[in-house]
Amino acid sequence: MPVNPKSLENLKPAANRKNAVRVTLTLKPKTIALLKAQGNMSEAVDKLIELCCLGLVQHDGCLNPIQRSGTDETNLQSNCVHSSTEG
Repeated sequence: MPVNPKSLENLKPAANRKNAVRVTLTLKPKTIALLKAQGNMSEAVDKLIELCCLGLVQHDGCLNPIQRSGTDETNLQSNCVHSSTEG
């Protein structure tokens, strides 16, 4: 089946007048729930990366969290994800 030419146009940078590129991602369900809870998922991802670049989210430069002594990954889950997925 051929691809619609308009679909190909939408994949080009700045096609949506926001200087953005459309991509397809595979995400974990808890990530999707957290992003959806923020409203616009694309804007939420851009905001998270901006916070990382500003140094407001602690990571090792490759988005791996910096482990604090006495803290494990299970204690770092967001309450937003729990509240938006429980029902």
